[in-house]
Amino acid sequence: MIRTTIILLAAFLLSSSAAYSQTLYTAQDSCRIEQILSSDRKGNDIIATAELFLGTPYVAGTLDATCNEQTIVNTRELDCTTFMEIVTAIIITTDEGKSDFRSFCDNLNKIRYRDGNSDSYANRLHYISQWVKENSKKGVVKEVYTPCHTKIQKLHLNYMSSHPHSYEKLKDNPLLVKEIEKHEKPFRNIEIKYIPKSMLCDSLMANYIRNGDIIALVTAIEGLDVTHVGFAKWINRQLHLLHASSSAKKVVSDHRTLHRYMSDKKNHLGIRVFRIKN
Repeated sequence: MIRTTIILLAAFLLSSSAAYSQTLYTAQDSCRIEQILSSDRKGNDIIATAELFLGTPYVAGTLDATCNEQTIVNTRELDCTTFMEIVTAIIITTDEGKSDFRSFCDNLNKIRYRDGNSDSYANRLHYISQWVKENSKKGVVKEVYTPCHTKIQKLHLNYMSSHPHSYEKLKDNPLLVKEIEKHEKPFRNIEIKYIPKSMLCDSLMANYIRNGDIIALVTAIEGLDVTHVGFAKWINRQLHLLHASSSAKKVVSDHRTLHRYMSDKKNHLGIRVFRIKN
């Protein structure tokens, strides 16, 4: 029994070392993460952590910078998803009582990939519905439901497999498209409750949504679930979004209320809310 345990532990350590050695980052990235992990952030406050990235340039597609899939840590350029994932990985690493870059990378890898397996583009959790289901099972987040969840989205994920030419790694790669479709199928013909955007100015929201909750913007675009994510931030008793903004070209604490931000966007239906379990 002891010998078996030693063999299993050795195999785990070798696997962990191999995964870490394939992580792509710069010295600037690792230093920045370790500085944040070692800093006093108001008791591991999510908003205080997210605000450390204010002004960071918005750049899309940074996870597709290599030919082969690997864990990429880029704190210098963020899109809405990589911003959310990096902050989440920092929070859970701190909750574990750790402050080293390697532990952060392990957690980032765990939340970004199905079963923490970063050896395939198809294993990346491309859709937020996939992301939250996987990370709920891992005990990282939970979806928050409220009496304000009065609308239903009929989910039918197929956007990536039906628009392969919109994704560099899916172009001319039908086998990879099939892998993507395999992971989309469990998220078809199901119903998801969400809060309609018309209710976001309701004072009741303050009873259910906390500072630092992850806000996912539900979309009417066929084949998708959400099109944007950020963090809930309450300012003067009104709900705002702290996010990597493609229009502002950087991470911002949006001056508009979330209700105002979404009101003139036809495809924005409402929001889903996820809470990091810290």
